Amino acid sequence: MAQLNKINPSEVATQFRSDLVHLRRRMLGMSQAELATASGLSQSILSKLEDGLREATESQQAALADALRCPVAFFFQKEREYGAPISAHPMFRKRAAVGVKVLSRFIAELNVRIAHLRAFLKAVEIEPELPIPQYDIDDFDGGAEEVAEHVRRAWYIPNGPIKSLMDYVERSGCIVVPLDMAEAQIDGVSYRIPGLPPIIFLNNRAPADRQRFSLAHELGHIVMHSIPHPEMEDQANQFASALLMPSGDVMPHLRDISIERAAQLKKVWRVSMAALLVRAKTIGAIDHYKSDYLWRQMSALGYRMQEPPEVAFERERPTVFPALVQHLTEELGYTQQDLEHVLALHYEEVAQMYGLQTRTGLRLVN
Repeated sequence: MAQLNKINPSEVATQFRSDLVHLRRRMLGMSQAELATASGLSQSILSKLEDGLREATESQQAALADALRCPVAFFFQKEREYGAPISAHPMFRKRAAVGVKVLSRFIAELNVRIAHLRAFLKAVEIEPELPIPQYDIDDFDGGAEEVAEHVRRAWYIPNGPIKSLMDYVERSGCIVVPLDMAEAQIDGVSYRIPGLPPIIFLNNRAPADRQRFSLAHELGHIVMHSIPHPEMEDQANQFASALLMPSGDVMPHLRDISIERAAQLKKVWRVSMAALLVRAKTIGAIDHYKSDYLWRQMSALGYRMQEPPEVAFERERPTVFPALVQHLTEELGYTQQDLEHVLALHYEEVAQMYGLQTRTGLRLVN
């Protein structure tokens, strides 16, 4: 029987972590001057504290915790920060350039959620049913297309459309976490961190077709990329297209494709009409003249901005991560105080982050 396990003292840092003050400040989008005003500390003292040039007194720790709306325990966590892409290899998919402050806040939140995931995983053991292949794309003459073929074989995926990519990804041991990324204009981020299963954060505001393609894209990064490089985004897109629409399977459906036909195929292949048109040209099902004509039609109909809602399909929802949260709150019976202790945040924020509410106990809210 599973037992309620609290964090052992050895799992908590014994020293105040000044870098976590900086992390939390960024997570809240506060400037150093704003934190100085809110905490009653001078900016000079705060700057030295964040740079690790002086120790924080207990009263200063309490003032910072109050200003940053978190328990003092937040500053005593052992978790290191995974911030810059080169150091942690997070793979970003962005629609447009965003401000540095917004991106910094987003990365800070990802770090907090990674620390929480590590805590969630202490209570369970995840045994993958499928392997996560690791391929060097330079070993394949066919590039990302060939890598995608190998992944389908490794996972025994039958020919044709993949009914639920989420199911395969989670069965391979990946943790998929839905997250509101609208402000950062990011569709997905993936991490491979020692001691944790691969993590994929997906924008829960994205349409189902874009979210599913993003899932395939991030899987491509996990399978092919251990070190960031300039070509990796294009390679991940190629991988996603080939994984979801293998050329040999989709070719007969894309010959002489029309806008009407693309709308029909959208629900079959569970990708956007735009992805089908791109794929049709990429594999030679249509020439560039036909492609240009179809894209002009897409623009005229407004489908490049939003595809017709009547051909939309339901999004694929992760099951493992919600189950991890549910395991603590329902099966292990963690109270609000237990969650605050384990996650080092006040319960109100934890509840907002993970969709919890108070009843006779805690439960997930759909």
